[in-house]
Order: sequence, then C-alpha cells, then structure tokens
Amino acid sequence: MIAVELAKYAHALRYSALPEDVVTKAKTCVLDILGVSVGGYGSENARVALKGAMAIGARGQSRAWMNGARLRAVDAVLPNSVASHCILQDDWLQVSHSHIGAAVVPTALVMAEEHARTGKDVIAAVVAGYDVEDRAGTLAVPAFTRGFRVSSVYGYFGATTVAARMIGLRRPQFEAALGCAGSMCGGVLQPWVDGSMEWSFQEAFASRAAILAATLAANGLVGAKQIFEGTHGVNHSFSGTNEGEQAALDDLGKHFHIMDTCFKRFASGGANQGSAAVAFALHQRHKPDIRRIRRVRVSIPKAGSHERMNYAGIPYQGPFDTIDQCLISKPFAIAAVLIAGNMSIDTVRRLQKRKELLELTRKIELTEVDGIDGWALEMLIDMEDGTTLRGTSEDIDLAHLYLKWDLACEKFRQLTEPHLGQRRADEIIDLVGRMDTLDSVTPITQRMTPAPQNKTMQKTTARKAAKK
Repeated sequence: MIAVELAKYAHALRYSALPEDVVTKAKTCVLDILGVSVGGYGSENARVALKGAMAIGARGQSRAWMNGARLRAVDAVLPNSVASHCILQDDWLQVSHSHIGAAVVPTALVMAEEHARTGKDVIAAVVAGYDVEDRAGTLAVPAFTRGFRVSSVYGYFGATTVAARMIGLRRPQFEAALGCAGSMCGGVLQPWVDGSMEWSFQEAFASRAAILAATLAANGLVGAKQIFEGTHGVNHSFSGTNEGEQAALDDLGKHFHIMDTCFKRFASGGANQGSAAVAFALHQRHKPDIRRIRRVRVSIPKAGSHERMNYAGIPYQGPFDTIDQCLISKPFAIAAVLIAGNMSIDTVRRLQKRKELLELTRKIELTEVDGIDGWALEMLIDMEDGTTLRGTSEDIDLAHLYLKWDLACEKFRQLTEPHLGQRRADEIIDLVGRMDTLDSVTPITQRMTPAPQNKTMQKTTARKAAKK
C-alpha cells in the first residue's frame, strides 16, 4: 500500500542518513522559500492572509513572518505560506507539478517553533516532505488535465509528512495522518481562469489541514490505508486512473526527490520559465525595439513535461485586470521580459496596465508541437524590417532553474534586501547555511519581520511610491 510505504519511509528517515548534497539542497529550498515569501510581503493576497490569521488566530509560539506576531502554528502558517506562493516565484517539481516548498517549508518552521525542534529536525522533515509530496503526485498530469490544481491535492501529503514528524507520531499514527490528508485534499484551477486570489491560498490550506490531520492522528484518528490506490482513493478520484501509480515507490529511500527541485528566476508559472528564459536571452543579445516587433512565434511542446500550454490561464493574452492573471500568462511573461529584460513581481506591477505590454501580448502566437518535450522550444521574433530574431531552449540558463547555494543566496538578496536590509538578509543566509547546528529555528524566523524604517528610509519610500 502506497501510503503505508511512504509513511514507513518518512517516519524512519534520519538527518544522519542524509548525504551532504541532500542537506545542502534542503537548505537551498528553505532559503529560497524564505526569500520568495519576503518578496510577497507587498502582495494584497499576503495581506489578506495576514488579516485572516490575526482575526482567527490565538497566541502561540510560532511566528507570523510579516509582522512578527506569535500565534499557534496552525494560524501562523496561513500568512507564511501565502506569502511564499503569491508572487509565483517559488519552487516546483516535475513529477507532481506541485509547488512543494510553499507548503512544506512554512509548515516545518512553524511546527518546529511550536514543538521546540532543532535545525536538523527541520532539514530531515523538509527532505521527507518533498519526497512524499512529489511521489504522491505520480499521476498529477491527468489530475490537472481534469481541472484539479495538483498543488492543492498533493500539498496535503507533503505538509502532513512534516507535521507528523514535528509532532513525533508513531508509525501507525503517521499512516493514519496521511490517510486523513487524502480525505481533506482537493482544489481546482478555476481561480487562474477568473484571475482571483484562491490559488495563492491553496498551499496554505494544505498546511493548515496537515497540522490538523497530524494532531487528530496523534489523538486516535484512524485513516484509510489505501488512500491512493483504493477504488475511491485519491488517484482514481482526481486522476481518473490507477495506471502507473506504483511508480510512487520507485527508488524510495535511494533517490531523494528534493534533488530534482526546479527554482524560478521569473515571477511566473513553472511552465513559463523556459519561454521567459529564451525571451531574456533575446533581450540581452538584441535589445529589440518592441515598437518594431511584428509578431512573436513560439513553438511549445504539446503536453510537455516542463514547458507546456495545457494548463489553465497559460494562453491568456489580456486584458490583465488582476496581478494573478499576469503571473500565469505565458504571453505576459514573454512580453514583460522582452520589454523590461526581467520579470520580478515589481516588473509585473509596473507593466500590468501598460498599453505596449497588452499590444505585444496580442502579437505572440503560441503553437503546440509534437515530438519535443522538456524545456525544448523555439522563439522567433519577426521585426518590421524583415529580420527575424531566433532563440531556442539552448538559450535557457539551467543554473537558474536548478539552483545551487551561491545563486540561491544571490536570488535571496535580490528579493529581501529592499524589505529587510542587507544586514538582516546576510544574517538569515548565515543562519540557514548552518541550520544543522541550531537548537532552534527562532533566530531565523525572528529576522523575517521587516525592521522599523528610520525617518530617512520612510521618506525615500514615500518618494518612490509617489513616482509610481
């Protein structure tokens, strides 16, 4: 039984058994999520989540990063997870197609504070959570093809794995918690079509439910053991099939899925990262005058494993009434990068209503092509003077997709220094880098709250806001 085997593995995993490169990757994932969450502090989605947590929350030991409030873990994880996901620059994996870090890392940190766990405990839990969630999503493609958002299906299993480890569940209880998670999970893709906010809350819903599932299992709840392969289980219900589900257990305990994590250079969907990267390379090489672009032709893998089209919201060409529509749209990502040479959340906000952005998105033609997969794609920019600028997947800088520690630190500084300042950003990098020596993660989380600005900084911020 899949859940039983996953629980057995995740329960038994120990920090001492983790190879050095796996530990480093776990630290990289933690640092990346922390950085993206700080980048999300200015989002209305994150502010709504924080207001909600403060409205329903009770005092506890876990820190809400945005304002430093000490709440119960189940409350603090709401704004922390939403901030980690709402600018869509967080990590994802290619088996489950889930944004694993946004559910697993915030859950690990709030539960570590609530249950007085060490940095080593967090690292082992994060590795187990990434593994279980990605393996749980072995049949993700048919699930999202049917309209389910896979992060809001499989995120429940990754977050529950973390919560179960932090509480210290016995193995039968661990199995019960995963079974319970399967009865809680589920979410749809319609928010991407409507341009509404719920997509950015779906990982947080998983994290809150995970804490409840693990707590109930600790207090006697019995969960379904065949929650994946059962006739009415997760795979048949969400994916419409059980074919291939046993691949979830392939190389379990030998290959750590966290090592396959993809990271984002651009604030856009994972399936848009290749297109944005090629547009970035063309912008760097040619600096094309967007007023002279006649059309942009992009060939995308049909039902590809990495770059893809068959996902809600990706083909949308505007108008862009909400930030949420911008973040998922492939035409928006391509146009934004060609115009600005980048696509941070600040770029998105600046370009959202710009006439030239909308005009350029309408010139972008996306075509699905058989016989190619992965990051393979071709981009042709036809200029009014008859020249054509060509870019391909060979222009994609894979170092920014599969981050190592040094580039992760660079990305972290870019996202956090405007909010936290250089000193605090460097302190967090140092602490995460030696997390396995920490008796508590509180030194990290307490630095996640922006320091009060002095009068000079406040005036500078006000002047910048006025210019916008």
